Amino acid sequence: MTTTYTKRPTSKLSRCASFRIILASIIFILTSVNIFFAPKLLGPAEYPSNFLHDFKGRSLIYSYNDNTIGISGSRNHTFFYADATNSSRLLLQIAQTPRPIPDDVINITMEQQRCRRHGLQYGNRTTRRRIFWGSLLADDSWHAIGSVALETYGIFDLAVFVESNLTQSLYHRDIRFFPGSEAWDVVTKSGMFGPTTKVIVDYYYKKDPNLRGLEREHAQRALIIDRWKQEGMTKDDIGYISDADETFTRDFLRAMQVCLVPEFEFHNHCELPLVRAHSATFEGSFKCLTSKWKRTPSLVIGECIDKIGDDTKHPKPERSWNTIGWMKDGWTRKGNFSFILNTTIPPTIINNNKEINRYNTTKNVLSTQYYPLLNAADFRRLRGHTYRKSGYHFHNFFPSIVALRFKYKTYGHPVRNAQDERMPVENIHSDIEAMVSCLMDRPFSNPKFRVLKDGMDSPNRLEPVVYQYRDYVDARHREIYDEVLLDEAKRNKTRQLDMKVKKPIMIMNDSMWDPNIFEMLLRDGVSGKEAWRLSFLK
Repeated sequence: MTTTYTKRPTSKLSRCASFRIILASIIFILTSVNIFFAPKLLGPAEYPSNFLHDFKGRSLIYSYNDNTIGISGSRNHTFFYADATNSSRLLLQIAQTPRPIPDDVINITMEQQRCRRHGLQYGNRTTRRRIFWGSLLADDSWHAIGSVALETYGIFDLAVFVESNLTQSLYHRDIRFFPGSEAWDVVTKSGMFGPTTKVIVDYYYKKDPNLRGLEREHAQRALIIDRWKQEGMTKDDIGYISDADETFTRDFLRAMQVCLVPEFEFHNHCELPLVRAHSATFEGSFKCLTSKWKRTPSLVIGECIDKIGDDTKHPKPERSWNTIGWMKDGWTRKGNFSFILNTTIPPTIINNNKEINRYNTTKNVLSTQYYPLLNAADFRRLRGHTYRKSGYHFHNFFPSIVALRFKYKTYGHPVRNAQDERMPVENIHSDIEAMVSCLMDRPFSNPKFRVLKDGMDSPNRLEPVVYQYRDYVDARHREIYDEVLLDEAKRNKTRQLDMKVKKPIMIMNDSMWDPNIFEMLLRDGVSGKEAWRLSFLK
């Protein structure tokens, strides 16, 4: 019997299957090269919380001023976290993400507007002044370091950190940023301060028991200027010294690089060359903005910095603390330069923080007199012109209350019993009280300044770059809130063990409520609802 086979005609189903195979292939190709169609880099609220954690090894589309730029160099980028935990890991990933420098190219119209915002004139510069930055480094929080890195990304030519094996109070500490450690990698190799910024960590070892407090601090900062000189700083560059949790605003630093700055151009042979910030203070959380303003950090033009300027023309002043401290008053404006001229000098730039012909280079100028060059201690102490709303202080951004207590016990201006858990953390310092009052929504007892609870949502708010990342800001706020609750719970348990119970104990739902603890919490300013909850001990 012969079997006849007939060819089946092509069906619609097979064509549909072929189409699906082709479509799947296209999708596979696209996903294999990790193309993301995103409107901007890591926007604050548009992406889910796990977006940043999944970022490594992917390409992104970056945009600035609506000019979209494709970048695909992140595939081999390595992220460093060291001892960062929880939300600080998220911040480090944001800070280390490769991206273009948004305001790198000079736009004359924008620079003119920028200069006017800070009360300055634009001098038609076509290149930016270089900025050499320096800071001490120890047990500073990654929250503060990362936030400063975001604010200053791509601005510095050189960043110098100095770490010591002793605190100012002579407590021994292990070197945290030793070469080859991951903490060292975070600041020197991750690119968090910018793709072309050179970052150096120096180390200060000196066991002299007489070198303590501010004297030790000045000795460490002196290494910063030594390193600037070694790395080629010139008289036309800007020297910038701060603490690791302080920063000028990005906009102000860019203004310093291009504007006609009287303290740089018309300082009258270094009579008054220092620029001071007017820094808003955040206590522990970016949502806890206070009404307290600081007059740090500071900038000085290289021409007026010790070891950078011409020391053959400028007199060598008497200094405190074995020549490493600040100038004695007779060598400064505060003392009317009496050791130099033995006379009262008329004001040339500033008198009681009021401007007097700051751009007039002929009025009241003693053109033949040279004034002392400034060392690192002078950056922190001498008077200068203060530019309003020009900086931020990310204060007490420690990862835990335990770390915060250790800082207040062992560093500058130590509090003897700061680590005693029986002591309410807010009683250590008024700055901490401001933080706790903000976090727990409690009254603040200090009449000198207040907590601005609207913080980020105020229409007149300052806008540090970190505000762009609301997921991180919210996570940090929740973490430090939980830390305060934990610290209070531990304190209550300690009190329960120490006190002699004078009132009956109430048992409720297998928990023990102690009225003595309840009353103590109320006296400490804890709200009734919170005191009731915390006074139940398992």
